[in-house]
Amino acid sequence: MNAEQKQKLTTLFGQEQVAVLITQGEQWPTGTVQAFAETPDLDLLFIMRFSAEKYQNLIARPKATVLVDTRDVGKVATFEIARASVQGEAVEVPRDTPEWETLKALFLKKNPFEAPLFGGDALRMVRIKPKRISYANGVKDTFWIEL
Repeated sequence: MNAEQKQKLTTLFGQEQVAVLITQGEQWPTGTVQAFAETPDLDLLFIMRFSAEKYQNLIARPKATVLVDTRDVGKVATFEIARASVQGEAVEVPRDTPEWETLKALFLKKNPFEAPLFGGDALRMVRIKPKRISYANGVKDTFWIEL
């Protein structure tokens, strides 16, 4: 990924608070809209209860797709929206570790309204490490990269 591509993705991820997380179940894919955060390396962070279907899916089948777009502020009628599809592999962030604390702070900086969820033992955090990214902003500004 070159610097221009990384900047476009950083800008897109930075201006949106929610993404669609798609996981593969035993029979059907599951898509959920939820808060996310991004690391400087563009890994995507999600939190969820250990009993959630999406979490169970990610543990059994860690490949996931994340969709992020600016349809909330873009011109949908003329498709002037920035959008990215990120395909990657989920890794659980171990609780009570320095990594957990660092990523928790990053997540809560972007999504302070999620702070009450960190009070329980049922919460899990996953990190989606991108492997393939498709990006478009309008119809002429597009790229596809494999990492």
